[in-house]
Amino acid sequence: MAVRMTRPAGKYRGVFGVSDARLLSPRQIINYFLMTDRRGSMKVETAESQSFSYKGALRYITVAAGVMGALYLPAIIFPDTWFRVLTTVMLVALLGLTGRALVSALFSFKRPETPELTLSDTELPDVSVVIPAYNEAAVLPDTIEACRNLDYPAEKLEVVLCYERDSVDDTAAICEEAAADDERFKAIERDEPGGGKAKATNYALQYATGEIIASIDADHRFKSDAIRRAVAWFESDADIWCVKGRCYGDNPRDSLLALHATVERHIAEKGDLFAREVLGGFTIFGGGQAFFRAEMFDELGDFDESVLVEDIDMSSKIHDFGKQLRVDPSIVTFEENPGTLQSWWSQRKRWARGWMQVAFRYLFRLPRSQNMSMRERFDAGFTFAYALMPVYVAFTFPILLFDMVRDFAVHNAATAPILADMGLKTTLQYGVPTATFFSEFTRNALWTLLAVSPAIAACMVFVQDYRDGFSHDSLELFASFTLWVYLALQSVVYVVSFLDEVIFERPSIYVTTARVNSQAKSGSSKTGGTETKSD
Repeated sequence: MAVRMTRPAGKYRGVFGVSDARLLSPRQIINYFLMTDRRGSMKVETAESQSFSYKGALRYITVAAGVMGALYLPAIIFPDTWFRVLTTVMLVALLGLTGRALVSALFSFKRPETPELTLSDTELPDVSVVIPAYNEAAVLPDTIEACRNLDYPAEKLEVVLCYERDSVDDTAAICEEAAADDERFKAIERDEPGGGKAKATNYALQYATGEIIASIDADHRFKSDAIRRAVAWFESDADIWCVKGRCYGDNPRDSLLALHATVERHIAEKGDLFAREVLGGFTIFGGGQAFFRAEMFDELGDFDESVLVEDIDMSSKIHDFGKQLRVDPSIVTFEENPGTLQSWWSQRKRWARGWMQVAFRYLFRLPRSQNMSMRERFDAGFTFAYALMPVYVAFTFPILLFDMVRDFAVHNAATAPILADMGLKTTLQYGVPTATFFSEFTRNALWTLLAVSPAIAACMVFVQDYRDGFSHDSLELFASFTLWVYLALQSVVYVVSFLDEVIFERPSIYVTTARVNSQAKSGSSKTGGTETKSD
């Protein structure tokens, strides 16, 4: 079969009627009309190259304080109501988020309705597995071995290992050796500057010849039946352009962060993403693992290289084009979550900022799409609104903390007399109304529900997994009760991402993440070193 070396721009038309839709920020709208937006290739850096600066941190804190001050400013005009409005909106927003998590976990008890694959082996479509790799020597051997063990006819399967020439480990040698040992494998060297995951994947797609294309990260390992299950979906309906499986984290003991990230990902992958499928909502796929019809790229073009979450951008385009994106958690790849603060911060910041970029692009477009159902449009609006909501929660949460400290101080036997002597007790108790508009009983009940909902959602997912034959580390159960601390740390990531994207308008930089206690380059032993990965 001929190698597809180039791909047309696609027929999809974005926000302004062009396939390369601009983000909806004032500067970029002006640049669009003035034709002055000359974006270069996205710069790529490793997590290890990032450094902490007290001066930079002080700058972020100062600007964040300024934003909060602007948010609180109307309290001067409306002293009796403004803080109540802010805290009420915050509580409702958190209830919407946690309520969705609980409802999603409940509906995800439904088993996936994977179609039966009736084709004989000779009738199966050709499948290309695309794996971009940058400094992935620690995990590539396991990924390659999992591809070798796939239950799919050898003559119908190709694996495109696209490695970066800039890799400084044995990634290139591993890819070339795999291609030399197994004719199903194809080693492709990419010698282009920057661009991030999207550009690397687009480069690899030029060499994919299959009718179905599977794209996975280099640290993901297929279950042997994954491709057959995905193909069954494509054969069942020609309008299905993408199938998303489940990324199953399996390194909870690497670190405390990896433990909580694993639990968080279980809730997202099995709870939220599959519930969207069950409820007929706005389904999305993540870059770690997804399957596509090759014709999709001919219609929509390649992955957008200007955003940090090209997967969510492409998910939006699929829906807006009127095609289907199905989610089936029985299609499994196993993944590793970041184990160090540095790598976790880089990954989560990239995700948070990328989600903001895509939210600005589609928040008002998809709810008006004529090619989506009412339920999909509503869910898309909800999804993108909540991509921005953590920033609001982070900026208004200090009001809640003040309220808690104040209540403790004015009612505590040790501090109340001191405040009374200073003439502050009455002012603090009655002069600064910060409680919500809900009654005290309702407010306390809602906060209690918020406190326990992550653990409830996680436990429901664990029960489903045990039912379906998956196991969980015992530590994951304990981590489900401390997720709020982890989520609080994540809110800081959202604030920094918001400042970078909206206030500072810094260029997007694709920062690769790193892995602790990774397998050694031979794939056979554990080391204490750190490997860079590009998920």
